[in-house]
Amino acid sequence: MNKKIFITIIHDFLIFFLSFFIALLLRLDWNQSLSLMNSLWSFCILYAFVNIFLLHYYGLYHGIWRYASMHEITSIFKSITISTLIIILSFFLIFRLESIPRSFPVLLFIVSLFGVTGPRIFYRFLKDKITKDIIKRIPVFIVGDSNSSESFIRLTKNQKNSPYHVIGIIGDKPSSIGRRIHNVPILASILDIDLFNSGLGKAKKLVAQKIIITDQSIKPESVEKLYVFAKKNGLALGVLPKLSNINSKDKFATNPIAIEDVLGRKQKVHNPELLKDIFNKVIIVTGAGGSIGSEICRQITLLKPKMLVLIEENEFALYKVLQNLKGNLSPILADVRDYEKINSLIKQYKPDIVFHAAALKHITFVEEDPMEALKTNFFATSKLCEICKSHDVPKFIFISTDKAVYPSNIMGGSKRLCEKFIQNFSVSSNTTKFLIVRFGNVLGSTGSVVPLFQEQIKRGGPITITDPKVTRYFMTIREAVELVLISSQLETKKNGEILILEMGKPILIKELAKRMVDLLGQKENEIKIVYTGLRKGEKLSEQLFFNEEKISKTSVEGIVSTTDKIFNVDTSDYNSLISYIQKNETKKAIDKFKKMLPEYKLDVKD
Repeated sequence: MNKKIFITIIHDFLIFFLSFFIALLLRLDWNQSLSLMNSLWSFCILYAFVNIFLLHYYGLYHGIWRYASMHEITSIFKSITISTLIIILSFFLIFRLESIPRSFPVLLFIVSLFGVTGPRIFYRFLKDKITKDIIKRIPVFIVGDSNSSESFIRLTKNQKNSPYHVIGIIGDKPSSIGRRIHNVPILASILDIDLFNSGLGKAKKLVAQKIIITDQSIKPESVEKLYVFAKKNGLALGVLPKLSNINSKDKFATNPIAIEDVLGRKQKVHNPELLKDIFNKVIIVTGAGGSIGSEICRQITLLKPKMLVLIEENEFALYKVLQNLKGNLSPILADVRDYEKINSLIKQYKPDIVFHAAALKHITFVEEDPMEALKTNFFATSKLCEICKSHDVPKFIFISTDKAVYPSNIMGGSKRLCEKFIQNFSVSSNTTKFLIVRFGNVLGSTGSVVPLFQEQIKRGGPITITDPKVTRYFMTIREAVELVLISSQLETKKNGEILILEMGKPILIKELAKRMVDLLGQKENEIKIVYTGLRKGEKLSEQLFFNEEKISKTSVEGIVSTTDKIFNVDTSDYNSLISYIQKNETKKAIDKFKKMLPEYKLDVKD
């Protein structure tokens, strides 16, 4: 038997034994109580043993005093009630209750209840006080007055390793203000959070450092209000992860809310069952240090793969992404253009899925050196496809872009050529399933306007925009990658199918800039917007589909597909281009490249 359980049983036995005598003493004098006790000592022992048995039956001795709650008190109440009734029945059958004070059973019940529950409650109070004095907890406001908020408060109070101390609640509606959950007051509502700014002095005495959204049903516009409020008052803003992701060692982990989460359109909630096939699989991600690649790696680690292999050319980028990942990881410093090394890695790890996110994506740099784009974006992709096919890799996922649709620059054109190559190449593959996932801009990614605007606003402006009419599709990086992972698990009609992420309506970049000014607590008339003109190869607007493509829905909302092969290219042309690239014959390669893309748009301002 556990030592602590044994001590607890001895404690309770002595309490019940003494309660019997104290109950008599409260009704009779000392001598009468001693005399009656001499004749009733066997009943006293019976009473104590019955209670010990019942408390064990109710599971009380498996609990911890530190977390004593109403459950334990209810069990004690039931036990003492039953044991008292047994003693009364015994007295009636044997003594007909003669010489037993009529108030004795009531006194016995009361003394026993307080004698057993009192030390437990006192011990919990003492431990809570000591813990709070020892551990420096972060004072926080939580958002929402739902069951999840109540559970979070209870968890922070009960868990001695909780890093948070909830000092106030921001509720859903004004009528909740003044009410309490576990003695934590509801200080304000989301609807009038702006009014709470002026009255924050009272709350600031509590030195709140963070706001945590504990209610998953909070509306996007409410999150935006909270973001502005947090920025104005110097508070960090975080959100509890979905319940399906809380089964980790750290129950108090929160995801930070970035401005791109607020700017993005309402994100769809997808069934986690769609991603279960990634569990216990060997996954390779190329370009693992990039914005898309690193987010793919982050989400995959949550799905517990057997092995995640991260291939990245940039040493610092690889180091940085590893800082936030846990699990069975294998980081590889390698260039996707290095055929021999990539071939040996595929052969060594035998991946179940390859996510190919490595690419040159910055339009300006690529326009200045198009051969580099052809080497990294097209040549490396074509060779990786061949390697995956030769080693029977079950799935190959190519990350494409909306700039591949009627491309007007080398970056988009090289990505489009990859799409066409994969569609052509996949026809001869019976073992490897090739998929192309096409989507537009992701907020917060490398090269996104969001971090650029943030920095410009922080400096006081001006904000630089190429053209007042320029629009772009936007999606948060988290949702885009989640849909990419879901796409990898979909049943498709043909090998080489293109899956396209629906991204809502395109957004005017100047409106995005104005909204960011507001969200970052600045006044619009104080931050100037300067228009610099379209860059070489840049379009006013992008498209997700070719006019000639027939689009059909998939089983997942937010993902559509096409199997159309438009603007076909002969295999011999691909072979010629690859040969020019290998020989570093730049002019021939670029000329061939453009001839292979009749969909290439030269008039970028259309």
